[in-house]
Amino acid sequence: MSFAESADQTHDAIMGATYSALCKHGYADLTMQDIADEFDKSRSLLHYHYDTKEELLVAFLDQAIGWRRERLRDSDTEDPLARLVEFVDRFVIEPGEEQRETFALAITELRVRAAHNDEFREKLSARYDENVATIAAIVVDCVDSGIFRQVNPYKTAHIMYTSLVGARTVQVTFGVERATFRMREGIARWIDQDLLAVDREVGEYQGGDFSKRRN
Repeated sequence: MSFAESADQTHDAIMGATYSALCKHGYADLTMQDIADEFDKSRSLLHYHYDTKEELLVAFLDQAIGWRRERLRDSDTEDPLARLVEFVDRFVIEPGEEQRETFALAITELRVRAAHNDEFREKLSARYDENVATIAAIVVDCVDSGIFRQVNPYKTAHIMYTSLVGARTVQVTFGVERATFRMREGIARWIDQDLLAVDREVGEYQGGDFSKRRN
């Protein structure tokens, strides 16, 4: 194994440990020791790469953008409306998914800190732009395929993404149960009533059934 390959593996292991620690502890209570506990190597190696929790989290946010990009790129879903469903469903937090709730809360806390931390703001802004661009590209595909009427893809994407983030934030910060489910249903109605081409229909959104449209 080359030095570069070993360094890449160490970096990936640190990012994975950071994700696991955030899922368990959130941001406010997170310590370097918590991350080290999820890391299969020594804490000294962790500190060799990153001096502080904030420095490590800046790197993690940068990595998280790439993870989402690769995850969407690797999707086997070809139908654009089904891809949109797939994207929306990733924001739905099921009852009992405590680790996902903790992680979503950690990202919310980082957004708050971004108001006073330039590095956090830069990475989280890039994350926002990446997600909006992803939705916009799917909307373009839906328009080109005749599924959607002619709509502004970026305006549509901004509305959709801020709705997704807002619902998840309300659910994890205020404990409003099923806020992300109601968001998903609301987006389904919006698509059904305002975005679909005139010869398209979508029934009530029941998970994956949203992608089963009929002419």
